[in-house]
Amino acid sequence: MTTVELLAEMIGTLPADEDTEAALDFLGQPDLIRIVPAAEEANVASAQHWLRIYKIRQATTTEAGIVTRGFPLLLSALEKLHPTELVAVTVFAAPQWYGSFWSDQDERLVGFVLVERRSPEEEQKRLEWFRRNLT
Repeated sequence: MTTVELLAEMIGTLPADEDTEAALDFLGQPDLIRIVPAAEEANVASAQHWLRIYKIRQATTTEAGIVTRGFPLLLSALEKLHPTELVAVTVFAAPQWYGSFWSDQDERLVGFVLVERRSPEEEQKRLEWFRRNLT
């Protein structure tokens, strides 16, 4: 069974809602690409680490008006884990979305977050804003 099939199977056991349906649709896309982290980036860290980072990311994406799915489930699940428990993340990209899926050391799904990608025009505007305001 592939990683995508295993993730889809685990998500299929969760209560059906807009987030789980979006995750299943995302994983079913034929042009899904797995993103492998750079050598200096870790894909395994403590639950406390992921919780701290993704609380901030949820706030910043909400403030920026970026469409996401799965944040509440992920944050709730990370809060329930022991702070030092190791959790791995697997990241995929598709034309319109990025998807990150966390699992524990027993390869059980902890949670997921889908983030809608910006269009090239939106990304250009964002880069121009950074250049004007932060340089």
